[in-house]
Amino acid sequence: MVHEIRERIERFQALMRGQGVVGALIVQKVDLYYLSMIDQDAYLWIPASDQPLLMVRKNMKCALTNAAIEKVVPLESLSQLPNYLNRCVGSKTGTLGLEMDVLPTNFYLTFQSLFPEKQVVDISPLIRKMRMFKSSYEIFCIKRAAKMADRLYERIPEFIHVSETEMELAAKAEAFYRKEGHPGLTPMRTFNMDSHYGLIMAGPSSTIPGNYPGPASGSGPGPYLSHGSGFNRIRKHEPILVDYASNVEGYLSDQTRIFSIGSLNEKFYRAHSVMLEVQETLAREGRPGVRAKDLYDLAVKIVKKAGLLEGFMGYPEPVPFVAHGIGLEMDEWPVIGKNSDHVLQERMVVAMEPKFIFPGEGIVGIENTFAITEKGMEKLNRFPEEIVVC
Repeated sequence: MVHEIRERIERFQALMRGQGVVGALIVQKVDLYYLSMIDQDAYLWIPASDQPLLMVRKNMKCALTNAAIEKVVPLESLSQLPNYLNRCVGSKTGTLGLEMDVLPTNFYLTFQSLFPEKQVVDISPLIRKMRMFKSSYEIFCIKRAAKMADRLYERIPEFIHVSETEMELAAKAEAFYRKEGHPGLTPMRTFNMDSHYGLIMAGPSSTIPGNYPGPASGSGPGPYLSHGSGFNRIRKHEPILVDYASNVEGYLSDQTRIFSIGSLNEKFYRAHSVMLEVQETLAREGRPGVRAKDLYDLAVKIVKKAGLLEGFMGYPEPVPFVAHGIGLEMDEWPVIGKNSDHVLQERMVVAMEPKFIFPGEGIVGIENTFAITEKGMEKLNRFPEEIVVC
């Protein structure tokens, strides 16, 4: 991993030099893991043209064991940061890059007071741009996560038969994932948005609108977490949505399948087939050089022709995308959406999730994780895509 981390840091340094940034202080745990392979209480200084310095508050032993960084020092207090950084940079002036999309205000103000002569700049767009392109190792981890997801979905029918509520089904699915090594987290960069595994919802409850940043929210267990599985009963002849993300070495694969106890009304099967058509068409057309916005427009064209525009990607407030980037976080770049300025390129990874809601009745649709290759989109999930009747 030392070589892998070195390549990531060199790419990041090149991006910083292109923006005239002297150096960046990495604080957020996901970015820290991406650039050092640790999740300790630490601060990673990456200068634009020199070796990085990892400053560890807790735990030094773990950091020395796991960090793919050569220079690791203890940090007893934040007041030590200026001495460490000025020693590295050789000057008190210049720019200081911070992850300003996720950094708490108190941290920002503290860093401003510690480095009053430095110009603070936002380097989060550079990090997100860099992380948009996956290495062979990252894609390998995502493929392993996709296989983990397939193993779960093979077990879902038996879990359904011994579950009376969404919460019971979720508990069985999550127990399976934990036994497989899932850490129980699916990180999101979006502020104030928590997600552990994903969404399991049945029938009318799957159509309840909420604040979850996807096409469906559900009831959740209560006001404290008002999305995902609740205590709603699983009934016959209603669609059951299982939208769970797997996790291997921090890397995610997002997958959705629809199940039911007994057959469904024909309209659910028809809408589901249109969502499959959207997925297959976008996967076929999604080659390097294609604009993400054009793919989204193509999806809208398909559902409009099928008379399913109202309810596509949510109801009554549809989300303006049909696919999102995925990697160490659920909401990475690129976004295949209405106003996206992203252009597909090799080594990007997206989770495509065309879904349709029948208000008050249920949701159907699909989600798979795709890697963008020189030939187009490679589907990583293998579990059958038709509605599974248990």
